[in-house]
Amino acid sequence: MANSIDKELLEKITDTVIDKFQENEAQINDMNVFPVPDGDTGTNMLLTLKSIKDEILKTKNPTIKTVLKSASIGALMGARGNSGVILSQILRGFFDIIIEGNEFDLDVIKEACKSSRDVAYDSVQNPTEGTMLTTIKDIYSHVEGVYDGSKDIKLQEFLDNIIAEAERSVERTTSLLPVLKQANVVDAGAQGVLKMLIGIRSAFSEVDKVNGKLKKKLKKGSGTVKISEDTVSRSDGMVKSMDKKTGKRKKTKNVDLEEVKLISEIKYTYCTELILKGSCIKLERLRNKIESYGDSALIVGNDKLVKIHVHTNTPHKVLNRSIREGTLHEIKINNMQDQRMELLGVEKVLETVPKKERKRTLIVVANGSGLADIYKSLGVDVIVGGGQSMNPSTYDIIKAVNNTDSDDILIFPNNKNILLTANQAKKLLKKKKVTVVPTRTIIEGILAVLAHNPSADLEENVSNMEKSIINSKSGEITQAVRDAKLHVGEIKKGAFIGLFNGDVRVVSDNIIDATIGLIRDMIERHEEIITFYTGKDANSKIINELKEKMALLFPKVDIEIHKGGQPLYPFIFSIE
Repeated sequence: MANSIDKELLEKITDTVIDKFQENEAQINDMNVFPVPDGDTGTNMLLTLKSIKDEILKTKNPTIKTVLKSASIGALMGARGNSGVILSQILRGFFDIIIEGNEFDLDVIKEACKSSRDVAYDSVQNPTEGTMLTTIKDIYSHVEGVYDGSKDIKLQEFLDNIIAEAERSVERTTSLLPVLKQANVVDAGAQGVLKMLIGIRSAFSEVDKVNGKLKKKLKKGSGTVKISEDTVSRSDGMVKSMDKKTGKRKKTKNVDLEEVKLISEIKYTYCTELILKGSCIKLERLRNKIESYGDSALIVGNDKLVKIHVHTNTPHKVLNRSIREGTLHEIKINNMQDQRMELLGVEKVLETVPKKERKRTLIVVANGSGLADIYKSLGVDVIVGGGQSMNPSTYDIIKAVNNTDSDDILIFPNNKNILLTANQAKKLLKKKKVTVVPTRTIIEGILAVLAHNPSADLEENVSNMEKSIINSKSGEITQAVRDAKLHVGEIKKGAFIGLFNGDVRVVSDNIIDATIGLIRDMIERHEEIITFYTGKDANSKIINELKEKMALLFPKVDIEIHKGGQPLYPFIFSIE
């Protein structure tokens, strides 16, 4: 296995993979079965790939192993939404096997594909077939079943066969999931995996273009990847798409991981960050020691490469302890007292509520100034910006947790597409006791926070909050962002749709009719209160018209209206 990698070549490879994926981002987003505006699959996977690129390009004197380690960290910390988190686990499982060995032949590839499948399936509580998980499983089955002979195989042929199998797997997802079959589409995440593989193959073609010295022949059992100049031809897009729509290239704003800004009193002065490289780093022992030097500690990596972040009053101790394990790189030590006035400025990723004297901290994911104010009034400590179409990354949530003084944390994701990200963040937070309350909507989050009793123990609180979630009724009104065919019938882009606990129940061309129709579908005779949270684009005339109609149709029900300020959803409401 080659030791070093030219950095210019590395950037060329990552750019090719990302560019090829970005060309298909809009098409993958459009494959989402549900027409609601959400953290789209294509965008989440693209942002995860960009995070990988950002991380690996930081690697000085890159080798295959250090690049793959950095890629694993980049995928893990930059993962957004369910698709991004699962993609990060697919890649981590594959990279781990490559990193462990000194050879790269078909036996190693088989083991890496198996690891990729296992790690990805283990990351999901209830794995569903007909998704990107199925495609990874099918790729492993293909590699295991086909490449068991002794003859050589060219890299081009190998990649083409893998892509062809992935294409067949993606096509099969339609028949495996009833909701996909009804909509006559393939799974968006599986299609994303396919497009990523096509990008990787294109990157190898680009390698041939910029580095003719590489040979292009993969030899089983040889212990090396040999690539000769005459075996990979330029054939971008050799696999046809299942969807005949081409999908226009969609420009996306480059999303950088922003520093979470701390408004509470600064206990430790120096924000200390570095990369540690070694040959046998004792990660758990190092983590325990670094954590004892301060707070907001984040120590992630493996026995060869570790990223360290900690707030401390003794940065020299952090450096002295770290250097015992290996060599130090990219050291940054910032005086946070000097930055304090700047840190008190406008928040984008995180808004910290003035701290109360209590041991448990509540962290909520929400988007909208009104919702933030409501959550603060209910006793929430930290608001992480995010929600539909704006999923926070694992890194955002970890930074939010680490910038609290509490060791007992409750996280309310408030979105089904953020729940997996929150649980991944929890796994990485070793020092603090983190509980993810499985809230999937803003309404569930509000009711769960209301059920929280600061004086009760964690077990009692979790039980009460989960009961409140089970008994909740959450209504949401939004507009379809794409055409769709669901159990409610044909849905045209731009139509108003009403969701009851995430399930589409009503479709209408009129927002008032959609809202009234959804309430009729949800409400029962014994219920007395409907509480509305209006979106940032809610029209006062429509709000007044809705109030008048509801007074006539539901005279015995009290109506409460609060300004939520959330994007995309003009009305969110609960019925109690």
